[in-house]
Amino acid sequence: MSNEINLKAKNTPQLWVFLSANMLFLFGMFFPEYFLELTNNFNIFLILKILGVSIAPLLLFLLNGLLPSTVKAILVYWKLKYPLPGSRAFSKLSKKDHRVNRNKLKQTYGNLPTSPSHQNRLWYQIYRKNSSEVIVQNSHKAFLLARDLTSLSVLFLIFLGIPVLILGSCPLNVIYFFILLLQYLIVCINAQNRGIRFVTNVLALESSS
Repeated sequence: MSNEINLKAKNTPQLWVFLSANMLFLFGMFFPEYFLELTNNFNIFLILKILGVSIAPLLLFLLNGLLPSTVKAILVYWKLKYPLPGSRAFSKLSKKDHRVNRNKLKQTYGNLPTSPSHQNRLWYQIYRKNSSEVIVQNSHKAFLLARDLTSLSVLFLIFLGIPVLILGSCPLNVIYFFILLLQYLIVCINAQNRGIRFVTNVLALESSS
């Protein structure tokens, strides 16, 4: 758990850039005259840097805390039951990655589990064993970042996109909503792939040692 917290802390700057970009886009799209005036009179990047240092950790902590990890996984993988990719580690994902030596895993752990809960439990056990490896830490960090970007995209869609769609003027409101929807789909697919890579990296490392 402490390792995940440390990795998430390292992702804070990227999450802040993502949040800032969304806020600037919203402001620039619906209030262009004020946005131009602001950027002409102030160094917008300096302002963002100051805000990022001062309030970004707190703001991101609050936003990320709105959704528990299980809900974030559901939003990424679109599965209500056993959404984590570790739940398919041995029945599906390991079979598609040529780096994973399934015979070596069977020699070490016996018959590989088939039920989602047992698969995730064994995969997590293997992950803990290899969590200090650089390739595992990097892929874990990338997955956490992509997962949190996905959850932020959903929050933007709900708390910004839907109100603007209902209250805004056409066609600007429709364009903005679909841009947020497209953003969610892009970061979601990225998170799906990052999560799968994280799972298979752990198995590949374990089966090659």
